[in-house]
Formats: sequence, C-alpha cells, structure tokens
Amino acid sequence: MDTRTVAVDKQARATRLRAMSAAIRVCALLLALAAGCKESSSPPPPPAEVQLATDLSPAVIDTVLKAIERSGGPRAEEVAGMRAGVSALPGAAGAPVGGGRPEPVVARGDVRWDSEPYGAIAAAAKGELMPIPATGQDVPPLWKDPAGTWVAVGGRAVVMLVAVDELGEHGAPVRFTALTEKWLKDRVAIAVPTGGPSLAHFAALYQAWGAERMEAWLAGLKANGVQIFPDDDQVRQEVVAGRATVGILSSDEAAKAAASAAHVLVVYPNQRSIGTFVWPTALSVPKNARNREAAQRLASALADRSTEQLLVARLPGYLPLRPDIPVPPGVRSAANLVVVSVDPARIVEEIGRRKASLAAWARSLPKPSAGAAQLQKK
Repeated sequence: MDTRTVAVDKQARATRLRAMSAAIRVCALLLALAAGCKESSSPPPPPAEVQLATDLSPAVIDTVLKAIERSGGPRAEEVAGMRAGVSALPGAAGAPVGGGRPEPVVARGDVRWDSEPYGAIAAAAKGELMPIPATGQDVPPLWKDPAGTWVAVGGRAVVMLVAVDELGEHGAPVRFTALTEKWLKDRVAIAVPTGGPSLAHFAALYQAWGAERMEAWLAGLKANGVQIFPDDDQVRQEVVAGRATVGILSSDEAAKAAASAAHVLVVYPNQRSIGTFVWPTALSVPKNARNREAAQRLASALADRSTEQLLVARLPGYLPLRPDIPVPPGVRSAANLVVVSVDPARIVEEIGRRKASLAAWARSLPKPSAGAAQLQKK
C-alpha cells in the first residue's frame, strides 16, 4: 500500500469519527430534551390536605410539617396565624382600656398553633374547639385547657437579661425584688405590661404575690426609675447597648442577645421563691375545620413530644414543658425549673381585674429619652 492510500484511509477514519461524535452529541441533546419534556409534563404535587395557621417561625414550621409528611402524616401547608392578642379574650379581660374597640380577630386554618394562648382561650370560651389529641395528654396540667380543648407544645419563659459589664461590684440579680434596689436606679428596662406575655406575666405575679406585695413592687420600680419600652425587642437592645443593666423580657428575645457578641447573662428569676413565669404556646383544632380527619391527624403529630423536641432544638429561647426532652446548651426545661404555678384561666381573670390599673401605672412612668440612661452609668 502506498503512502497516498494510507493518508486517504486515515482521513476517512477521522471523518467517520467526527460524524459519530456529532451523532452522539445529537442523541445526548435529544435525550436531554426528552427528559426535560418528561419532567415538565410530570404532575404537580398533590394539594395540601390541611392548613396550619401559626405565627411561629416559618423555617421551623416548614421543617416540622415536612417531617410529619415523611412519617406518613397529612400533607399540610402553613398559613398566617391569627396573632390574637388580649383583646380577643372574653369579658373584662378583653375589654379595651379607655373605651376603644377590640381588635378584630380573623380565624383561619384547620389547625392552629399560636405563640401565645389568648386566641385559643377565647375560642374555647365560645365552644369553637374540638378535644385535644391523645398525644398531648402528657403535657403538665398547668399548660393545657382544663376542659381539654387546647394544649401547649413548648413555651417561653420570662427571664432577666443582665449586662455583665454594667454590674460593677454587684452580683447579677436573681429575684425581681432586687430590681428596686438603689444600685439599679434608672438601670432596669421592661416592656409595657398592657399586652402579650408581659401583661400575662404581671397578672400572674398578682396571683402569686398577692395584690399588696405586687403593688408595693410596682411602686418600688417607679421610684427607682424603671425604663418602659413598647416591646421585648427594645428591652433587649437597651441591655445589649449597656443603657440598662437588667431587662425583663421573654426568653426568645434573651436568646438573641445570648447568641450575639454581647456580654450578657440570662437569669431564670425567683428560683427560691415563686418561680419563673412560663407562657405557653397553644395548639387547637376548630370545629369548623374543612377536613376534620386530616386536621386531627396533623394535630396529633404536632402535639407529640417529638415535635416539642424539634421546636426547642430549632427555635432558640423556647422551652420544653414535658420532662425528659433534651434541650440545647443554655436552655432550661420547664420541668427543671421552679415555675409560677398560676394556670391560664386564673391569669385571664386577673387580667380582667388589673389591665386598666397596669395601663395607668405604665402611663405614669416617664418615657425614656435617647441617651438618658447612658448618662446614669456609674
């Protein structure tokens, strides 16, 4: 075979290889297009069987709902919670201070899991709720409806957040009565006790201490220049910035400060006396749920202790209420705390008696001016 024949053969083989490569590329492209068409034509996921109305963290709720579905529970979707405040309560407890109108509450969802129990208490009083699932029966009686219509799955404590660098020669206070001492003048911050956990907490203190001692404490706070703010978030900011030495606030807000670079200490107060106040979440199923069977299955899964364990692991500052549930570092279980032993029904009664006077007390306090507390630093 001469040289020209060899060259022709090599050129032919190269041409055939290029043709084969092109054919392979075309086949691959066609296969990819076919897969894309198949994927685009696949049916959408089935619709949700049940809606969960909640104001808890969307990321945590998404994790909880996916875990329930994977374990054979119903497919659920999250919708916005009612965010029912104290004005939703029946009778004097819900009556607006000063003759205003109560805030409208829009009920939604086949199952409700609220960060505080005002809405569930109101719905239970109207006979709107179904019985709680059996999986919630092991929750301590202090944190569920005595009539069995709602149950707590986790809760928040009211704690003291202490700015360690502002203590000077003093130790961190461990009881509320220490907040009226002279060394803390103008250095204590609280949220206005006219709603949310703050109002419930002060109502519980009236029950635990009695009216005389409670009012003496309020007078002592006022005389000591307590700073009052619209919410726990601002209380946290005051302590973190060093404008207050001690703040009374919910444990979820305290957890934000503890997770930051701020030099703070979280104290569960009154452990040698009345205990720490714990404000529960509330899980309930309305009687008008669209799909009762799916709603009850979802509620049963949510009330299970495994959900409570997941909640406290993923949502900083939330406490388990049932014993023997593991907690992350820095978190206390309510089962291992001395807690204020006042049930929600008595708290609601006390709110009805005290909300007007607490609002008047709050109005009597001077509003903190920017930087005023900083000038008081020693």
